[in-house]
Amino acid sequence: MKYFTPLKLSIYGGMLFSFIMLESPIVMLANRIEPMVMGLPFLLVWNLLWWFVLTALFLVAYFTNWGSPAPTTAHTTKQP
Repeated sequence: MKYFTPLKLSIYGGMLFSFIMLESPIVMLANRIEPMVMGLPFLLVWNLLWWFVLTALFLVAYFTNWGSPAPTTAHTTKQP
């Protein structure tokens, strides 16, 4: 628990929320044809939106090295 920074918690929370919105039965609320968004059915727009959100979160996670442990001085080598 000591490695969970607020940034990591927000990334994990955002990913979990996005997966829930994309894969849970909540998607049946978006299963409508009538509200067209730019000529596309709402279900397609719903799925594309959450895929873009997840892709952006994974990009932020990649750039912040969220899966790597914090560097310590024990792993560094000293130059003579």
